[in-house]
Amino acid sequence: MSLNNLCTIFFFFIITISLSLNTCYSQPPSSDCNSIFLSYNHTNGYPIPPTNPANQSYRFESTVTIFNFGPDEFKSWRIFVGFDNNQLLVSVTNAVLVDGSNLPAFVGNGTVLAGFPETDLKSAIETAGDWNQMGVEIKLVGTQFGVVAPDVPMPVTIYLA
Repeated sequence: MSLNNLCTIFFFFIITISLSLNTCYSQPPSSDCNSIFLSYNHTNGYPIPPTNPANQSYRFESTVTIFNFGPDEFKSWRIFVGFDNNQLLVSVTNAVLVDGSNLPAFVGNGTVLAGFPETDLKSAIETAGDWNQMGVEIKLVGTQFGVVAPDVPMPVTIYLA
């Protein structure tokens, strides 16, 4: 197997690792647990034109997942994604930018996303465990700078806003 193939396999493995925060649903209730599962997963990325070794642009594709594992409906959910690699967000599914910016939008200092068209996440109790009503998957596509393969661009932070 060539070094290039090994690097490709390693890169694929690394980008499938996700950052999960607040995964409290399997723990006993506590003041630190709000029963919301939130994760960020970088799913794909590659260089895009123009070629510029000093400031190369890369396409990134990511998924943010949020689930309500609590007993009550989670109204008007919002999340902060702390981007910091000069990202330009080009498309977002199942959410909008809270500041009202149109896409494409620069989000290099982070951004707040809110649910759209579904703004609330129902509980398992009121949906008989219907995952589609308890959670949402937000697909993000954009352009970034400053993160060269095999490094994976991850937000500095992600949390409920």
